[in-house]
Amino acid sequence: MIASLSGIRGILNKDLTLAEVSSFASNFGKATGSKEFLLARDPRSTGAAISRAAAAGIVSLGAVVYDYGIISTPALFRESRTRSLPAVMVTASHNEPEFNGLKFIVDGAGIGKDVFEAVTDGTRRAGGFGAGSIRAARKPVYVEDLVERFGAGSCEGVKVAVDLGGGAAISHTVPLLRRLGCEVSSMNDSYGVFARRVDPVADELALLRKVVKEKGCDIGLGFDGDGDRLVIVDSSAKKRTGDYMLTLALSELLAGTGEKKVVVSLDTTQAVDEVARKAGAQVSRSKVGEANVVGMMREKGARLGGEGSSGGLIDGTFNYCRDSMLAALAIVRALKSKGRRIYESVPSYHQDRVALDIPRGRVQRAIKRLGKEYEGADLTDGLKLSLPGRSWVLIRPSGTEDVVRVSAEATTSDKAESLAKSFAKKLKGLSG
Repeated sequence: MIASLSGIRGILNKDLTLAEVSSFASNFGKATGSKEFLLARDPRSTGAAISRAAAAGIVSLGAVVYDYGIISTPALFRESRTRSLPAVMVTASHNEPEFNGLKFIVDGAGIGKDVFEAVTDGTRRAGGFGAGSIRAARKPVYVEDLVERFGAGSCEGVKVAVDLGGGAAISHTVPLLRRLGCEVSSMNDSYGVFARRVDPVADELALLRKVVKEKGCDIGLGFDGDGDRLVIVDSSAKKRTGDYMLTLALSELLAGTGEKKVVVSLDTTQAVDEVARKAGAQVSRSKVGEANVVGMMREKGARLGGEGSSGGLIDGTFNYCRDSMLAALAIVRALKSKGRRIYESVPSYHQDRVALDIPRGRVQRAIKRLGKEYEGADLTDGLKLSLPGRSWVLIRPSGTEDVVRVSAEATTSDKAESLAKSFAKKLKGLSG
């Protein structure tokens, strides 16, 4: 089981039990002190059981749980924000289907360290059931709020292919795009049928690319299990990176809003800095992780932010979470007004990542040694090195998987791959 500010994830009955789920949820209830909670899940096969266990932990406190069933993570964040109620999302996001977990939300944002520590403290304590109840929730406001923001019919004629990946984005994507006027072709649109990798970043998205090419679509959208992560396929059927998509969405939003502050995670592409400079905006970089980006956005008073690795746009005026649909609509609207030339309007770099199975204690020692070898090393989150020729390397333990990642960015794919492999070799040598 992995527990972090990003959530709790594991495999049910292997490293995560229903008793633990109930206790985590009960601890969350105690930490917030609320008498009403929101609950939703993605379509994984273990979702219904985990959802019921989480609800049981909360109603044992005498609280009311409003259950939305299957909706996306961004939709639940929006509900938490508009209703001013804490929420629990049952999901393992982009992890493969055998995984599941819990994501905790307070006032429309992820939890901080204090609530996280309360949630994970004494998780095996037993407790009796009180007089709480579980009720069916109302229809989420997510679609209506996005229609209001972008305008019904505002994207008329844009041809969009969507690969919903069997995930929670099925609940809103096609109806929303059609209300905006798009011509939509959908695939993998049966709940819980995961016909490809759950993480669209890790999958080739062959079917989506084929449909985009054969139907002459302007764009293809590939979602993950809970609908917060997105990869786009451009009009030439080329799969683009999450970093590219975030750069393109931010470029459009900076031009349209006049915002002067942007916060992105440490591992996000330097292309964001270039489009921000062009718009007269300043970029700040946080530790990796949505909660860290949101925390710095609030600290800096920034409306816009995100994480490039997941294409995770965050617009604080709508949602304090990665919102793939919001990013998609910003790009679709630009396609309507500017056409396909928008794909060449932002710079793009190449990234490569290597995942290593090295114990975290040994990794931390190796990172300290590497930091001493390179002047100006950034130790904000792991180790980041800015290198000559517009390139960088980042070494850090993952917060959602039990691996250590070496990420590199450069102007060519060969150079990025070479840097990633070279520093992975160094890391293994220093941690051996």
